[in-house]
Amino acid sequence: MKIELVQAQKMLEWLKTKLYLDALSDKAKTRAVKRGQVYRCNFGCGIGSEMQKDRPAVIIQNNVGNNRSGNTIVIPITHDTSILPCVANITPQTDIDGNTILDGQANASNMMCISKARLGDYVCSLTNADMRLIDEAIAKTVGLMGYYADLTKKLNDKLEYITRIKDDRNKAQDELAKVRKELGLSEGQSIINKILELKKSIDN
Repeated sequence: MKIELVQAQKMLEWLKTKLYLDALSDKAKTRAVKRGQVYRCNFGCGIGSEMQKDRPAVIIQNNVGNNRSGNTIVIPITHDTSILPCVANITPQTDIDGNTILDGQANASNMMCISKARLGDYVCSLTNADMRLIDEAIAKTVGLMGYYADLTKKLNDKLEYITRIKDDRNKAQDELAKVRKELGLSEGQSIINKILELKKSIDN
């Protein structure tokens, strides 16, 4: 197996950076980050096609976990042109001068649990619409779409059942109102009392 010198040098540089970040990890635990925020993130040197280098990443971990843990879960944002289900397009964002500060795609297949020490500068926060697309990409990536499809079917079945019950109730109320009208019932007078009155008059 041949190992390129350049690759070995990169790994050594990353080891140096990694040791530095590790020294910062205890202090970074208290860093306040929120779901939907984008930070520069140092992914370092990966293996094979793993995410590498310093690039933007969006926080996807819930805020309870973000507050209680020194780690968080992120998805890198790249300029990959893939149209795979695991990819969600990000709405381009600009600064006050109109310069683009974020664009590209969030690749859910590369989500990672990282130490907050890997996070650099804050970039921006994604829109709710962008986060919904990312959530969908996550569900597709980890195979949850079938689960949610099943929940949706069960919900729709229950809603249809409730609709049928309401329709049957409305029909029954209409029939009851029709009977009351035919019997000439006054407001608040029960059908049973009316029947008793009629029976009494017949008996007499």
